[in-house]
Amino acid sequence: MPCSDVIVIVMAAGQSSRFGSDKRVAKLSSGETLLNTTLLTIQKHFLHSCVVIKPEDNAQSLGLSLMTPTIISPHSYLGLGFSISDAFTHLIQDKDMHHYRAAAIWLGDLPWVSLKTCSLLTKLASPESIIQPLHQGKPGHPVIFGRKFWCELAHLDNEKGANSVIKKYSNRIVNVTTSDPGVCSDVDYPDDLIKL
Repeated sequence: MPCSDVIVIVMAAGQSSRFGSDKRVAKLSSGETLLNTTLLTIQKHFLHSCVVIKPEDNAQSLGLSLMTPTIISPHSYLGLGFSISDAFTHLIQDKDMHHYRAAAIWLGDLPWVSLKTCSLLTKLASPESIIQPLHQGKPGHPVIFGRKFWCELAHLDNEKGANSVIKKYSNRIVNVTTSDPGVCSDVDYPDDLIKL
């Protein structure tokens, strides 16, 4: 049964500078776009997700349905940390978000995470923990942040993502070793589309 009390924040407001074009609409061998493939993976295990996009984006041009919840990140041009800040500012201001115990930060170019991994991570998630998958010792995504850390994430002001929060609360991290290469298989270059 899909998880209903962890919301997924899909980070899809990057510049795709290394890819050379908008990788969100790049096609995989299945015929689906990269972003939609990621969303299909998420929807198999999670009931609720929001896609973070840039102010100039057109959701339909990205292949998103009218029913797909989106969060506009006005500071996305400054880097990932600022997009995360915009997203969590939205979350903590939205009264409908009070029943979630945690939020998973999931990169929009990470389509190959297994359902087994999702299930394992969400079982361990709590309001006071940060759950991070490891593959061959390398940290991966999604990283699930308990509600306790949402205000910290809303105040990020760096381009590096949520690393500063992870370092600050290292005693609250639960590292989950997995054999799933999908947790580290994001797409930076066109050749990455056919890695798996």
